[in-house]
Amino acid sequence: MNQAPDRTPLEPRSIIRTDACLDTLTRAKVDDLATRFHRPRAAVLCQIMEWGLSREQTGPLDQGESHGPVRHLYCYVASDLHEQVRKAAAAAGVNIAPWLRHMVRQITITDFPASWQEATPRERSHDSRTYTERFMLRLDEPSQTTLQQLVTQFGASKAEIIRHLIAHATPDAFPKSWHMRAAEHRARQPWR
Repeated sequence: MNQAPDRTPLEPRSIIRTDACLDTLTRAKVDDLATRFHRPRAAVLCQIMEWGLSREQTGPLDQGESHGPVRHLYCYVASDLHEQVRKAAAAAGVNIAPWLRHMVRQITITDFPASWQEATPRERSHDSRTYTERFMLRLDEPSQTTLQQLVTQFGASKAEIIRHLIAHATPDAFPKSWHMRAAEHRARQPWR
C-alpha cells in the first residue's frame, strides 16, 4: 500500500482554482470521503492527487464509461501540485480531469494517511449546540485567497480557521487606526 505523505507545508503556497469535472459516481465518492474524514472536498481531492502521483502507473488509465453527467467541482489546489498532476496526466496521454477521475475510482480508504484514519469524528458546527450564533461573512478577494490557502494547508474548514483566528486574536493584532477610532468613540459616549 502506497500512502501519500501527510504533509503540512510551513509556508503558504500559490494556489490555482481548478475544476475537477467529476461524473456522478466519482463526485459521490469524493463527497463520501469528505464526510468520512471530516475534511473539505478540496483537501480530499488534493490528497487523492498526491496519492495518484505517488503510485507507479502500471497500465492504461481507466477511462471507463462516465457515470452520469459531469458535475463541476471547483476547488483551490497548490500550484506546484497542480503542475505535477498536469505533467502526470500529459504523460498518461490525457487531461487533468480524466486522470483525476481515474485516481478517485482507484483510491481506497486505506490509502489515506494514518492521521486521517485515526482522527476522531468531530462535531460539525451546524450539528452542534456548541456554537450558538451563525455568522455570515463576506470576504474580498485577498482575504478569500488567504483563507483558502489556510484551508488547503491545514485541511480544516473555513469555520474552524476563522474560529481559531478569533480565539487567538488580541487587541495588539489590530491596526492603530482602529484603536484611535475606538478611543474617539468612547470619548463621545455620554457618561453613565
